Amino acid sequence: MAEQRDLSQYQRVVIDQDLCISCGACVAVCPWQALELDENAKARLIWEKCYDDFSCVAACPVKCIYKTSEAPEEAKKKPNWYRLGKQLTPEEQKILNDWKAKYGIPVDPLPPS
Repeated sequence: MAEQRDLSQYQRVVIDQDLCISCGACVAVCPWQALELDENAKARLIWEKCYDDFSCVAACPVKCIYKTSEAPEEAKKKPNWYRLGKQLTPEEQKILNDWKAKYGIPVDPLPPS
C-alpha cells in the first residue's frame, strides 16, 4: 500500500512550459515521479505526487521550473502546466484549493488522464 502523506505541507513547483526545451532532465531526476512530458513533450507536474525534493529545479538547463513561492506570476497564470494523477478526496481537494490561494495559482489542474 502506498504511504499516505500530508499533502498540505508541500510547496511544489511551477513549470513555464513556454521555456521548456523537452529535454526530460526533470523527469529523470524526480524521485517521486511527479513530472512527465505531456503530449507536446513539455514538462508537466503531477500535483499530488510532488513532495518538495526540488532536484528538478536544479536539473533544468533552461531554468523553467521554479519553487512555487519563487515562480513568476506569468508562469502561474499559464494553463496546462500541472495535472492531477488521480481523483482527489474532498480533503485533498481542499488542500489543492488552499495551495492555489496561498501561492496565487489562478488556473485549475488538468484532470487525471
